[in-house]
Amino acid sequence: MSRDAHVRFCEKPRVKFLRLTRLVIACQYKKDADRIKGALSNRLSKFGLKMNEDKTKLVSFSKRKQRGGEKQQTFDFLGFTFYLGKSRKGFYVVKLKTNSKRLRSKLKRVNEWARTIRNKSTTNQIIKTAASKVRGHVQYYGVSFSFADVNKFVWQTKKILFKWLNRRSQRQSFNWEKFQDILARVSFPQAKTGKNMPRAFLNQEWP
Repeated sequence: MSRDAHVRFCEKPRVKFLRLTRLVIACQYKKDADRIKGALSNRLSKFGLKMNEDKTKLVSFSKRKQRGGEKQQTFDFLGFTFYLGKSRKGFYVVKLKTNSKRLRSKLKRVNEWARTIRNKSTTNQIIKTAASKVRGHVQYYGVSFSFADVNKFVWQTKKILFKWLNRRSQRQSFNWEKFQDILARVSFPQAKTGKNMPRAFLNQEWP
């Protein structure tokens, strides 16, 4: 969106949508979802705005249907992929994982950064900077059920650093054991998933 707009839909109180708003609306019936999408599109057009059709879609996301054997769709939001999976107790719950395209893109950027910075700073400073970047990733993506993807990012980042820092000269700078010692000295972050999505959202009986 190019500017702020006030949007009314479903005859509810006015809602302010900020620039580049990303929105998820859960409906019990598909007909309601179709009606909301149409009304929202029409309302936005009056302000010279429109939804991004490439990122706007209707998905079936029902625990009840999943329990009945009807495989449900997934959707991406704010860097995560939302999907339905079973909890340890066997109940279907809303789960999150890092969006696969986002994960590949971030690892590609890490690789490019390490390649270009390897001869411009000391090993210690490069690893400290990388640790700060990885810590931010873990803090954002470390939500319930996402350990595997967070761990993959941390592990792949370590491998990328090891590769490029060992290419700064004709001789290998250090072996893997010495590299691990350097990581430990700067308290390089480990994968963890300490955050939970809001309980009301995860436990919502999405129809």
